[in-house]
Amino acid sequence: MTKRILPVLCMLALLGVSPRTARADQAPTIFDNAYQGLLVGGLAGTATGYFFARQDGWTSGDWKPLVYGAGIGAIAGSTIGLTLGIVDMAQDKPHRHGYVMRDGLLGAGFGAVVGGLIGGLTAISTKKGEHILLGGSIGVLSGTVLGMTLGIIEGQKKSRVAIVPVAQAGGAVAFLPGVVGNF
Repeated sequence: MTKRILPVLCMLALLGVSPRTARADQAPTIFDNAYQGLLVGGLAGTATGYFFARQDGWTSGDWKPLVYGAGIGAIAGSTIGLTLGIVDMAQDKPHRHGYVMRDGLLGAGFGAVVGGLIGGLTAISTKKGEHILLGGSIGVLSGTVLGMTLGIIEGQKKSRVAIVPVAQAGGAVAFLPGVVGNF
């Protein structure tokens, strides 16, 4: 019984860590991306670990790949999120890469729900409850990839470099490079 509870507690602990999101009156920090990356990586790692755990059939000792996947994924995700936050800070572009982690996290959650629903429908017809976990795992991974891809595209659209007219002291207009943003 204890062996079955441990994986569930690990997942609840992972999901219980909520990232602090920036309020409208507060600028985002580097660690916003790191916390979101921690969750995205943890979810994707757990889903990947599930594929390794079910490779030879599900047995009582198959919780180890789940824990390894969650840990490695969380470390990798937080590293990617922290790196994107540092790049944002170094480039003076407010939260441009934050869309990547935010959309990855939202995509993972959406994918888990849709994949779990599809797996549930499959489980009804096949009488195998494991299809719910399989569908959820596939949904998490595909939702993460889709969300992060859309986050990259959204971040590029929100902030771009353009040539803008600037009035000089003598009344003349000079065209200088500037950052145009849609915030």
